[in-house]
Formats: sequence, structure tokens, C-alpha cells
Amino acid sequence: MTGRVPPGYNVIQRLGAGRTALVWLAHEEATGRQVALKIPRPELNTDPVLRRMFENEVQITLKLDHPNVVRAYSGRTTGDEAFLALEYCPGGTLDQLLLERGRLPLEKAIGLVLDVANGLAHTHDAKVLHRDVKPANVFVDGEGRAKLGDFGTGTFKGDDAEERVGTAFYMAPEVFEGRPTSLRSDVYSLGVLAYEVLSGERPFVGSSYEALMVAHLHSLPRELRQVRSEVPIKVTQVVGRALARDPVRRYPDAAAFVAAYREAMGLASVESPAAAESPQTLGRGGVRRPTPVDSPVPPREPRGGGRPDGRPSAGHDDPVQAKDERARTKRSWWPFRRRR
Repeated sequence: MTGRVPPGYNVIQRLGAGRTALVWLAHEEATGRQVALKIPRPELNTDPVLRRMFENEVQITLKLDHPNVVRAYSGRTTGDEAFLALEYCPGGTLDQLLLERGRLPLEKAIGLVLDVANGLAHTHDAKVLHRDVKPANVFVDGEGRAKLGDFGTGTFKGDDAEERVGTAFYMAPEVFEGRPTSLRSDVYSLGVLAYEVLSGERPFVGSSYEALMVAHLHSLPRELRQVRSEVPIKVTQVVGRALARDPVRRYPDAAAFVAAYREAMGLASVESPAAAESPQTLGRGGVRRPTPVDSPVPPREPRGGGRPDGRPSAGHDDPVQAKDERARTKRSWWPFRRRR
């Protein structure tokens, strides 16, 4: 282990292990901060698939920069000194949080879903497919903010990636069928994650890969409000569209999901910790721009004018009079009259 640690890092303890790397809590000498240090497994020397996964993760994570994506400080893709130094999230994974606490408070759950969606929107904006969006790949920092991470299965949009990857509980139907993954496949996985975080239950269950494949391809999940009645109905509609079996019916990317999700909550009536800084208006990828608070919108004047006593004139603001006016107009110009 000592020989594999890159210069400038001191290992403190082991945090976990993945398919391609062992993860260690380490001290970065140059900055004094703690980092999650990923060091490739020895198997990568003989397994080109695993080696490519680690290389992809290093390249992708170094490219991304967003409060809801695990930040990469430095890394090396290949060779005996390959490594990846990541932001350390002491809160563990979202999967661990769900296992420990079960159903989360609704406001907390809504904020975590928004965090993950924002992170995925930034990922899609960078032309990257995650391909394994799930609670185990979401990390919680010291402030309780969720961050999307673990891009080992990720790929750049447009790359030739035909292999079937992902986790069966969260895979889109078209991925089970062997079709290529897309931004809409990630949106489906996000919908499954949102359903689970909001309700405390997975929408599709099965004891085997085959059973889960049948569930995703042919079953419908319970309506979200039947599982948890206090979830706002507009939020259930957003999650339901993300879970559409036909990819065309889903949101085209995570940014569209974010826009619909925030609108369903009444323009950020519930915010994640990272997003509660100032009044905002919707922009690209769910990012909001400050809205001037000293620029009130002037009241709309009646289209039909008004009378001195304040009552509407015979314009369109009076539905009864407008209906009578339309009827008289129609009779005046209609050329075909019924013979008696």
C-alpha cells in the first residue's frame, strides 16, 4: 500500500472499495485537507475493461465542477501512479442514509432529490452520461447536501458505448433490451431514485435480474401518493413522467427535469442548502439567475377598457357580455341562413 500512495498524500484509514479502486481517507500535504483517495486495484493491469472504467472516471470527474457533483482535486489516469483525489463527504452515501433512517422527512427528501437532479443536469450539460444513477452513487457532505459521484460507468455522449451497464433496480427499460443508453436513460434512473427518496420504497422490486427486468418492462409502480400521501401531486406527476417506459415520453435531459421539479414546488418553495442564496429565475440546466426585487410587474390593464364607475365595459373582461357580443357578431356576418 505504501508504494502505491501518490506523493503528497498520507493515508489515514480505508473508506471502502469499488470495482476499479480502493478508497482511502487521506491527508493532502499541500492544502492540509482530507480527501477521498482512489487507488486502482491491481486487477486493472490485466483487465482492460476495468482499466478503461477508471480512466473514464478520472477524465470525467476532473471535467465537472458543480456544488452537487463530487469534486475532483487531482488525478492521473494511467500507469503505476494512477490515482484520483476527490472531495471527502463525511455524511456517507444517500443509500446509507436511507438504510439508517428509512423514510426521510418530506422537506429533506425533496431537497435531496433536487440536489441530485442539479448535479445530473450539470453532468448532461457537459455531454456526459452517468449510466448508473442510484443512491449508492450519491454522497452527502458535512452540510447535508447531496452530490452525484462515482463516474466509473460514465461515458462522454457520442462515444461508442454499447455495453449494458448499470444497476438493475434503477436501469431504464431500453437498457434491459440492449439498446444504447442516452440522457433519457439517466432521467429514468433519476426518476427511480426520486421515487425511492420521496417514498422510502423502491418502485420496482425483484429477487433476481430477470425479475427486475420484467418489472421495469411490464409493470407499473404504485402511484407515489398512495405510498406517501403528503407528497405534492405536481411532484408525483414530474416523477411519473421521468419513469415513463417510452423514452420519448420522458424529459429529454436532467435540466428539463429540474425545471419541471422546481415549478412543481412553486418556484423553489423548498430549496437544497446550496440553492437557498437569493431569489432566482430559471436558466440553463436548472441554474437560476438573481431576480431584481425592486422591479415590480405593473398591473395589467383590462383589454376592453373600463367605465368611470369601475365596472367593465363590453370587452372580453365581462364573460357574459362578451358571449352576447360574439353571438351578435356571428349572426351579422354568417351568410348561410336556415330556411324555415
